[in-house]
Amino acid sequence: MLPSIWLSALLWLTMLFYWVAPVQSNTDRAIDTDSGKFEFALIGDMPYRIVDYWKFDNVINAINANERLEWVLHAGDIKPGIAPCSDALLLDRLERFQRFKIPFILTPGDNEWTDCHRAAAGSYQPLERLARLRELFYPQPGVSLGQKTMTMVSQASDSQYPEFVENVRWTKKRVLFATLHIVGSNNGLVPFASRTQADDDEVARRIAAVLSWLHQAIDEAEAIEARGIFLLFQADPRFTAAKGKPARHGFEEILEAFEQASLRFRKPIVLAHGDSHRFLIDKPLQVQESERTLEHVTRVVTFGDRDVHWLRVVVDPDAPEVFTIHPEIIERNVSGYPLF
Repeated sequence: MLPSIWLSALLWLTMLFYWVAPVQSNTDRAIDTDSGKFEFALIGDMPYRIVDYWKFDNVINAINANERLEWVLHAGDIKPGIAPCSDALLLDRLERFQRFKIPFILTPGDNEWTDCHRAAAGSYQPLERLARLRELFYPQPGVSLGQKTMTMVSQASDSQYPEFVENVRWTKKRVLFATLHIVGSNNGLVPFASRTQADDDEVARRIAAVLSWLHQAIDEAEAIEARGIFLLFQADPRFTAAKGKPARHGFEEILEAFEQASLRFRKPIVLAHGDSHRFLIDKPLQVQESERTLEHVTRVVTFGDRDVHWLRVVVDPDAPEVFTIHPEIIERNVSGYPLF
């Protein structure tokens, strides 16, 4: 038996260890107030064609080889609109995404559920495909995909919108990230033969959920005095179309919310999306009343379709612009021929 003085010393050292080196919970990691740069990968609209699968393999390998990356964000459209919306294809994509060694976060696109009514896509009922998509890609609300997972806050924890497992947010080094379920095909309003009132109701409810989630994100950003905000969604919401134009119909409320959020939060904001398949960085958001450009808001459009490359986003909370976007071109994917 140890002398009592030894036991006292051992107890004191144990308490000192836990005081100096506390175990960091997922919540502690999510609200990290330290400064310092970090990086992540941004992709979207891929993989599309079977003949280009090898290109997506190159993207996976390039991202996995970069040990500085914290996570991968995918802006949706995990297949082309004319490809089958079958379980087999969805499971194929899930398997591919699980090859990423780091956390993988997906926001849904229209091609994987909204447009599944098309004959070429299998004449599915879109709402049934949405339910299946959520079941496969969001099995644990607030937990990412990827070989290494990450814990986030999911809108599923909101009793008013419990089905929206896909809308998540998290923070790192006082920079806030959030995904918003906004899709193409006029945000799901494009008519089709078998469309029902339930489809219309889904759009209205999803927009309401997005507006609520965006509002909560801004609230949190203000509460933690965030250095910047990064928002991810799939659709091009037609920033440059005139207000009232049919192309903006499914996005009007969201564009107004983006404007109000940007007027409220005056630090750097990135609005990242896919949909158009052409890499782009610009500043398209304006105050509608004066047409004044909101210079602290940057839009980033991912590569996609046949341009199978990725974007490396460097986040420096101490820099004025906070976010720097680096296009990572995979030379083997430019040549058009696989190297085995």
